[in-house]
Amino acid sequence: MPSKSELGRRLRQARVEKTLTLKDVEGRSGVSATHISQIERGITSPTVNALERIARALEKNTSFFLEDVELPEICTLRNDGREVVISERPKIVLKSLTHGIPGGVLHTYMMIAQPSPKGSQEVKFHEHEGDECGYVIDGKLEIRVGDDVIELDEGDSIHFKATLSHGVKNIGDKVSHSVWAATSIAF
Repeated sequence: MPSKSELGRRLRQARVEKTLTLKDVEGRSGVSATHISQIERGITSPTVNALERIARALEKNTSFFLEDVELPEICTLRNDGREVVISERPKIVLKSLTHGIPGGVLHTYMMIAQPSPKGSQEVKFHEHEGDECGYVIDGKLEIRVGDDVIELDEGDSIHFKATLSHGVKNIGDKVSHSVWAATSIAF
């Protein structure tokens, strides 16, 4: 959570970008201009209710003011800016497709999976909150979700509750590329 001064800086910046006065925000939010000024100057912290009303008045998601790292409203990530999120044995590499937006719950990744040795049963399993879905761009993947084993070819997709234990391996003979999205993730 950002400091009082950082929260105040973000609030003032959002207000100035909208060319609103303190009185304008007071009228839209019902929070006094004096209190808003004190928040902007880092003198006081708003209550959750006051922050929600101010955020709504500024047409911002409340989380914009609370994220540890200030995220842009629109995230664009160029091909050469992708971060490696996971690299396992290096058979599977996940690269981020976005850094996220304020209050965002969707995480997207490009998975690059090297072929698994023939007959290999090695799969790393994990589970987390939310949903997960994937789309195979090229190659052939085996997805294990709970007790189910699903083979996906180029153009196939899958969607499942991520609370089920799941793992993936490349069962093709060439590198596979797929796109994955999850509403919550824990590595």
